[in-house]
Amino acid sequence: MKKLKFIYNPSSGDGTLKNKLDYLIERFQKIGYMMVPYRSGDIRTLEKAFSDIHEDYEAICISGGDGTLSSVVNIMSSMRLSLPIGIFPFGTSNDFAAHFNIPRDIEACCEIVEKGRMKKVDIGRANDSCFLNVCSAGLLTDIPHKTDTNLKNALGKLAYYMKGIEEIPKFTPFKMRLQYGSNVIEDNFLLFLILNGSSAGGFNRLAPYAKIDDGLMDVIAIKNTNITNIIALFLKILRGEHIGDPNLYHFQTDRLMIACDGNCETDMDGERGPDLPLEIEVKKHFLKIFVP
Repeated sequence: MKKLKFIYNPSSGDGTLKNKLDYLIERFQKIGYMMVPYRSGDIRTLEKAFSDIHEDYEAICISGGDGTLSSVVNIMSSMRLSLPIGIFPFGTSNDFAAHFNIPRDIEACCEIVEKGRMKKVDIGRANDSCFLNVCSAGLLTDIPHKTDTNLKNALGKLAYYMKGIEEIPKFTPFKMRLQYGSNVIEDNFLLFLILNGSSAGGFNRLAPYAKIDDGLMDVIAIKNTNITNIIALFLKILRGEHIGDPNLYHFQTDRLMIACDGNCETDMDGERGPDLPLEIEVKKHFLKIFVP
């Protein structure tokens, strides 16, 4: 019987998946997998999940949000593992799974793994860390770290937006330098986003031209502007009509250098990322994902 590691975060989302473990074990047994569950609470316990991963495992399934999935991918990258990944999107934010239309349904997720259809996809690397969806800094990007966990679990993405509105009047723009190829951009910014796919933070059309397997990242950098323009741009983003707006830069690249005057924290997939300066590159077709 094939072995499958099932890593789950008991506090992700509404926390109910942990009550379905026996069902999952039985379900995977029926399709020829011996499921080995592993409860992950933080990055230290997550690393221990891989202590026996070279013992004939055929796949890894991950239940949680983008943060849990990103942490697993970082460990796999450091260990040079290439096992296919099954995603059970039961976190607060599940943008990576949404890109592949993977539903928040246990039976449907099991069927996706059972059918065995896989897709090779890109990931991004920022200095020594990897990201799946987005690397960002500036306005609103530190909201996941400032939002109470209980509030996130109760209200989902609405909790992020509530906290974001509270933070706008307090934010100070930053001067930043972007270099890609022979191009250099220097300006004062409110926010930058480096996107692997089309969505992040629940915004489904942030990068409408993005493909997750083309070896390119979409870069969106919002210039310093007034609150009226910010609100107008936000509404355009909700409609996917912001590309070409004079208050932002947008381009695609496979490599990017970013520097910032002063201290500037980053966020990667909803978790704290490395401080600037950053060297960004695409790791093309690094992951194999079970897809519908």
